Amino acid sequence: MTVICDHLNLGVKTGLPYIWHSKASNPFVNLQKEFKGLFWQEQIIPFFQALTFPKECNTVEKCYLQLSKLVKEKLSSIDPYFLKLGDAMATWIEAWEEFNPAAAQTESS
Repeated sequence: MTVICDHLNLGVKTGLPYIWHSKASNPFVNLQKEFKGLFWQEQIIPFFQALTFPKECNTVEKCYLQLSKLVKEKLSSIDPYFLKLGDAMATWIEAWEEFNPAAAQTESS
């Protein structure tokens, strides 16, 4: 989200989470779940570092839809998960606009 906020000159708050999770977990199970991510980050980090949006992307929704297209286009070669992710991102924006029509109308004006 920071790449979208940077593009739109919006501020982003980062830091420690407001809710602290202290449940003990099994590090071996965690490693097994996160194993693919160790390799994926070799391509994902440069993808986000090089990401730019066209000037037409002047709302968060438009940027997020553009990002969903780029995720599918550029990251699907890593794993089919990214095709599903791109589709889910677009679906989220469609649902947002359906349930928030006044906000979508205001931003597209």
